[in-house]
Amino acid sequence: MMGSRQLEYFRAVARELHFTRAAETLQIAQPALSQQIRKLERQLGVTLFERNNHRVELTPAGAALLEHAERILSDIAAVEDEMRGWAAGTRGRIRLGGARGLTARLARLLAEFTEEFPAVEVELREMNTEEMVAGLGGGRLDAATVVRMPPEEEGRRLESLPLGEEPLVLITSVSAPLAGRYRVHVAALDGVDLVCYSPGSVIREIILSALAAAGATARIRFETREYGTARVMASVGLAAAVVPRSVAEEPGRPVSIVRLDPEPTWAPSLAWPAGRRPSPALAAFIDFAARRPDLASIGP
Repeated sequence: MMGSRQLEYFRAVARELHFTRAAETLQIAQPALSQQIRKLERQLGVTLFERNNHRVELTPAGAALLEHAERILSDIAAVEDEMRGWAAGTRGRIRLGGARGLTARLARLLAEFTEEFPAVEVELREMNTEEMVAGLGGGRLDAATVVRMPPEEEGRRLESLPLGEEPLVLITSVSAPLAGRYRVHVAALDGVDLVCYSPGSVIREIILSALAAAGATARIRFETREYGTARVMASVGLAAAVVPRSVAEEPGRPVSIVRLDPEPTWAPSLAWPAGRRPSPALAAFIDFAARRPDLASIGP
């Protein structure tokens, strides 16, 4: 039977796609690692890696095993965390994915949470929704502030706690043609130069869907993963941007804030894997977020 050590060896090679680097990560000799991978392939009766002098690649069977290995090793780590938690009060580690635009609120929430639960270690990684959903499914994250729950995940693979709702607004430089307007129809963005967000961002999908519904086609001149970058570009007149209202109102270079009609909104949720009992640390965090909506929720 496969053991967890074999899966750890396999996962290291699959992540690095390089036997020497994987061996260094695992702190074992490279020949011993190669021997263990060949043994695992013989046990399973499949080839997990295609090897030649220049590269190592996962086979389809290897890609399938990697998905299972990530989940199994995550489950083992969760069991260990839970047992440590039961043995010594609420303690452990939470790997948390954070939506861009929620960083300030998450920082306040985490500061209060860690003060109440000092033995819980939280690792926060900023990601887009696509990356967070993949991380939750693959066992690389314990929870995440998902911007919009994918319909195929909601109630089936993920449980969630709503964190409120906030409008998206248009920001421009103070001298742009649309500056000074209180509200404009989304159709007014037809042909307007925009800063937009990278594929995989749900905010990008919301913006493009709103434009399409209004029959508008904006010109995406710049692409970024950061709201702060979009805000700076808009402030100097390079292009307009659509951002969460809280981002538009952050301190920084002045921008003109214009509301949109119809008004697109974003509604993040704290999500975690369904069907898997949360560790004591994660259960404490979910309960804390539910008890402190003043810290966790967006919107007024």
